[in-house]
Amino acid sequence: MRINILKKGDSVLSVNEKFIAVRRSNGEVDLIPFTSDDMGLRIDSSRIVTIGYGNNTVSSKINGVTITNY
Repeated sequence: MRINILKKGDSVLSVNEKFIAVRRSNGEVDLIPFTSDDMGLRIDSSRIVTIGYGNNTVSSKINGVTITNY
């Protein structure tokens, strides 16, 4: 199995049975979850969480609209 999610300058922080934590070259961290189905193990791209820089807010995009919680 090969998981191609890194870009130049990225590094893997952690791997477990649920997700991979990737430090991106800009310092942000992506938590990339796995899912398993009848086709095998794959990345659940709809549930990737990015930990970035900011003022303690949580934002998510739903149907093209960005929702921000403080």
